[in-house]
Amino acid sequence: MPDNESSLLSPDELSQRKQRLGAMRLSLIEGSFAMVMVAMLEAFYVPYFNAMGAGTLQIGLAASLPALAASLIYIYSPTALQQAGSHRKLVVLTVLLQAAGFIPFALVSHLHGKSWAVWGAIGFYVLLSSAGNLGAASWADWMGSIVPKRWHGKYFANRNRLLSLIQIAIAVFAGFLLDRAAGKVMLMFSLIWLSCFLARSISGLFLMLMYEPPLSAKKHKQTGGFLAFIKALPQTNFGTFTLATSLLSLAASFSAPFFAVHMLRNLKLSYVEYTILTVAVTAATVGFLGLWGRIIDRLGAIVPIRFCALGITLLPLPWVITGNYAVLMCVQVLAGFCWAGYNLAVFVYYLNYQGHAMRVSSISYFNAINFFCVFVGSTLGGLLGPHLPTIAAYQLQTIFIVSTLIRIAPAILFRKVKMEKQPQKFTVIERLFFNPKFNIFPGITRSIFRFFKRDI
Repeated sequence: MPDNESSLLSPDELSQRKQRLGAMRLSLIEGSFAMVMVAMLEAFYVPYFNAMGAGTLQIGLAASLPALAASLIYIYSPTALQQAGSHRKLVVLTVLLQAAGFIPFALVSHLHGKSWAVWGAIGFYVLLSSAGNLGAASWADWMGSIVPKRWHGKYFANRNRLLSLIQIAIAVFAGFLLDRAAGKVMLMFSLIWLSCFLARSISGLFLMLMYEPPLSAKKHKQTGGFLAFIKALPQTNFGTFTLATSLLSLAASFSAPFFAVHMLRNLKLSYVEYTILTVAVTAATVGFLGLWGRIIDRLGAIVPIRFCALGITLLPLPWVITGNYAVLMCVQVLAGFCWAGYNLAVFVYYLNYQGHAMRVSSISYFNAINFFCVFVGSTLGGLLGPHLPTIAAYQLQTIFIVSTLIRIAPAILFRKVKMEKQPQKFTVIERLFFNPKFNIFPGITRSIFRFFKRDI
């Protein structure tokens, strides 16, 4: 905010502004420690179960059961915030509970009996992920109240870009250690999860220091509850957005747990090669988040979501066609480009759509449905995957083909979501990607996407 604007603020408003800016800076530090946990968990929870000898069904359940638990927990999230009476109190409590869950998760693999160890690890993973999800909607509402709306795209893009750099460094370092831990892989995994406990605990301490705008009970009063939200899904724009996003999550989660298995079992990659290929997505995210943040602030969230959803639909197909490492690296960069724009645009859209009064309920119920679809997709992938025919070189590649086919419907459904604001005038590059046109004959122009066109 310029100095001439600061001079117009009252002392109380100026004090609040300084506290908000301080909280935004603290959020970067808190997020850096949280990202240590996220980096290790996202990169290595499937290899952890794979190293323990988990089967396809168990790996599918390891991905699906936490999503089912999250779906149920998000329904309760608005009530939990009302009972806590404070964003900070609820978020800090859930973060510390999540941190504590990493201790048994790290130690259970050393129990005698491989099958019992796998099921025990799945159980503790469900508990620690559930604890984190209980406060997630409150954290999003808290940050939405701290960061000015006009800065949402830029701030969260820059925040995610910084945190993604940390994620890359941590994941590559952990992968290097796993490759050097011949004969002691399970011990190294335990050390990784105990590091997650430490990092998440430190992030909780920084959350305690962050400024919290006064919580208004009236502001967060629930109107109608989850069942009313469900009934209104086909009738509202946010409902159509929720359905499209959740269906795409279902389609993506159908195959998501099995890319790591494919790389380690079928392609025989080392942990370092696997990690580099995995973090290539994050590296691409770092490179493109700033661009997506500017585009979202200019054009709104829906235009980028539509574009990225089309790209996401095609991402599994190269994994069916080739096992060439260089080609798959290019595919991962493209995946980072698409998922970076999609995830940021989805977050900004639901952060802004309902305004302050309905934000916690809307985010919670949106995530409840979204995570339920993740559960359905992961469960179907785990149950149906072993019984699908082998079409390509490996049986797992059939799962990738089915996932691609399921993604088509939500990509089309996003065309029915109305834009939250009319975009500013397209630049030449933006028009090329988001609203390309071609000349049929002089004087008549048609949009390439005219069949799906609604708002552009």
